[in-house]
Amino acid sequence: MSLEEEFEAACEEAIDACRKLVPPYHPTAWQVMIKEHGAAEAARRLVVSGDIQSGFERLVRLGRPDLTVEWAVTDPYWLPLFGPQYREAAQWRLDRARISRP
Repeated sequence: MSLEEEFEAACEEAIDACRKLVPPYHPTAWQVMIKEHGAAEAARRLVVSGDIQSGFERLVRLGRPDLTVEWAVTDPYWLPLFGPQYREAAQWRLDRARISRP
């Protein structure tokens, strides 16, 4: 399995975890983006978009920033998939929400 395929599988696992939250969260726009562009490209597009996404804010409020695209993009494991501009944009969003990785 390629790293991009692993990333897509990890995103699907995160989506499943979102559905199990109380209350459940259904990231339908994110799922459409994955279907259209693949998970890695969808993540790149998402983190450099101008606005902080409502899904990000909702997951942070629910105490699950680990399920956000921004969290994944800043994970060192996925480093080969995301250039500095994407990691910096994702980190900026995490910083604005006062979220730091352990």
